[in-house]
Amino acid sequence: MLCGSLNNERETMNDSAKDGVCVYRDERYTLGEKDGRPYLSANGRTFFLSCHPYEPCLYIKSENGSVTAVHNAFVPEDVLQAFRAGRTVSSITGKHYTAKDFCRMVEYAADKGDVGIDDAERAFGAREKSEAQKKKDPADTIGGEGPDIRPEAGRIVEKDRFHDLIAGYPDCVIDFCIVRGIRTATGRDAHRQALETACGWLFADGEETVWRYDLSKADARPIDPSELFAPANEKELNYRKAFLDPPCGSAYTDADFEKINAALFPNGAGCLEAYRWTTGWSDYFDEGGEWWGTLCLTVFDRSLDRFVVILASATD
Repeated sequence: MLCGSLNNERETMNDSAKDGVCVYRDERYTLGEKDGRPYLSANGRTFFLSCHPYEPCLYIKSENGSVTAVHNAFVPEDVLQAFRAGRTVSSITGKHYTAKDFCRMVEYAADKGDVGIDDAERAFGAREKSEAQKKKDPADTIGGEGPDIRPEAGRIVEKDRFHDLIAGYPDCVIDFCIVRGIRTATGRDAHRQALETACGWLFADGEETVWRYDLSKADARPIDPSELFAPANEKELNYRKAFLDPPCGSAYTDADFEKINAALFPNGAGCLEAYRWTTGWSDYFDEGGEWWGTLCLTVFDRSLDRFVVILASATD
C-alpha cells in the first residue's frame, strides 16, 4: 500500500524508519526516505539507496557496511517520486516495476557486490510483461516522453547526468550518444553495432532521415586511450581539439574537457576500448570535410558496459 507518514504506524517499523516518509509498505517491505536518504526495510533488514552523480548505478548499502552496485539501474529519488505519484517505473530491459517489484529487486541484489540490472531482475524469474504493461504509455514511466518507433530507442541511454552537464556547453559542436552494451558481438563488430545504433538515433528526425549513411563503407582502427585524450592536434582534428576549438571558437579549457570526460568515463581510461572510424560513409561529415575536420570515435567502457559514440563535423 502507499502511505504518507510513518509516525502513525511505527509498530511495524524498525528504528531506522521512524520519523521518515513512507512511500510503500506491506507485510515484508517498507520503502521510503529518512533524513533525505532513500531506504528499504526488507524482512527486518535495512538498506540505504543512493547513486553516483555520473554513473547509471544504484548503490545498496546494508547495515553491515557492504555495498552492492546495480549497473544500469535506477536513481532512487526518481523512483520514490514516481511511486508517490502512483506511477510505475521501467528498467532498460523493458520491465515495468510496481513499488513491490522494486523492493523485491533491491532485496535480491543486496550483498551481491556488483551486478547488472538484468542479473538483479532474476528476482522475478522468467516473468514477462503483461499485455497491459506492453500497451502502457511510456510517459507514465521514468524517462518516458511518449512512444518512439525507432528500433534503436531501447538501446540509447537518454537518462544520464552527462546530458545535463554537456547542456552547459552550448558552443560544443560534438554529438555524443551513449549506447548500452552489445551482448551479441565483441571487438570491432560490437563497436560497429554501437555506431549503427547511434546513427539511427542521431541521423534521423522521427521517420525522416536527416543525414544519409552507409556503414558498409566505414573502416576503423583501434586507438589507445592515451590517443583518445591526447593534446589538441595541430595537423588533424582529434577529440580534444574538436571540443576546445570549434569553427566559431569557444572559451572552453582543458579543465572543461576533463570535466565532461569524468562524467562520461567515471572509472578512468583503464576500462576503455576505443576505435577511430573513417568518415567518408555519411553526408553528416560533408561540412567538416571542407576544412575544419571530421571525427568519429566509439569508446566502450567495460566497467559500465556501455559505449560512447563521439561524432564531430562543422563549418562556419
